[in-house]
Amino acid sequence: MKLNQYIKNIVVIIAMAAVFLNTSIAAEFATVKALNEPLVLAKKYEVYSQILGQNRKFYLHLPAGYPKAGQQYPVLYIPDGKRKMQKTVAIVDDLATFGRRIPEMIVVGIETNENRRDDLSQFDSSVAFLNFITKELKPYINSNYKTSGENLLMGSSMGGEFVVRALLEQPDEFDGYFAISPSIYYSDFQLVEKAKTVSTSKQVLNKNLYLSVANEGWNQGVEELVYHLKKYPIQGLKWQFTKREQESHGSISLVQGYLGLQDYYKKWRAPHFANTQDFEDKGGVAGLKAFYQQRTPAIIPIGILGHLALLYVDQARALEAIELSLLAVKEHPTSGRALRNIAVVYEKLGELTLAKKAYQQAITVAIKNNHRASSIAAHKKALAAFNKRNSD
Repeated sequence: MKLNQYIKNIVVIIAMAAVFLNTSIAAEFATVKALNEPLVLAKKYEVYSQILGQNRKFYLHLPAGYPKAGQQYPVLYIPDGKRKMQKTVAIVDDLATFGRRIPEMIVVGIETNENRRDDLSQFDSSVAFLNFITKELKPYINSNYKTSGENLLMGSSMGGEFVVRALLEQPDEFDGYFAISPSIYYSDFQLVEKAKTVSTSKQVLNKNLYLSVANEGWNQGVEELVYHLKKYPIQGLKWQFTKREQESHGSISLVQGYLGLQDYYKKWRAPHFANTQDFEDKGGVAGLKAFYQQRTPAIIPIGILGHLALLYVDQARALEAIELSLLAVKEHPTSGRALRNIAVVYEKLGELTLAKKAYQQAITVAIKNNHRASSIAAHKKALAAFNKRNSD
């Protein structure tokens, strides 16, 4: 009993402390100041569509730092922009900026009218909406922004239905089509019959289609479409189907958009090398250069070259380590980091004179190119640490 009473007393004390802390925090934050610095994901525009005969609104998201010198950007179009713009921008920015699994891209989200079904599902009106996107909005985006010519279309639910219709009606307008849990049933399975017609006509669609469905079952109509795509293949069409029983109709778009874009760009993302043998088996320096020649700009990242150089240092293969480090300096002539990396390599190889010179050059380059004060300080700190290690 004494133990129980002791525990109760402790609980009471903790509760009272929590109340006191919450009160203190509330009092401390009573003077919170609102800053007029919103986190802007996209800007909203309005245009008059000659095709639709009315004003239409769209959202535009540009990558951070746009435009970067010599860089052009793919464009991802979202036909149900008001509902899907926020999560789509979050997916794209995470994969492109932090994950570096896909290229940076422009995202365009188009608002539907008050009756979403007219724009996304009803045949005549949805084709008119498609024409607005492909014949008016796309040319405007291409004329006013630095686009690469690669265009993607992504939508879910009725937006996914619209994506399938766009593929079958105007396949040349986009390169990748992402139909997430599309509501094939909503237009009485017309798209299933249209897919069959495209197949029997021997039309060639050299495009990529990503189909998916959550736990809706056959009622959604997606598996009916999949059945017919297998039975009546469309020439040239590369498609895949994913069923996610653990997701609902409302939750699938986030995870499927995230994974679908990664798969589409699987040949774009930076190569990974487990060890030097793996690197050499994949073509070595020549293979790495060839891979990045396909990029715009065609520059090999410092991180990859630095990682490989240290792998060769660990194997006491000085020539290869230095070659990769010098390549990093050549690829990034204004980078203090590239020079500091080669200084580390020289030091590990016992080339102390060359190492010290590289540390000093890192500071000089950083100052000359107006790098951040924190970066310059880091280079100076690295040089001081080097001098201390090698003072004897």
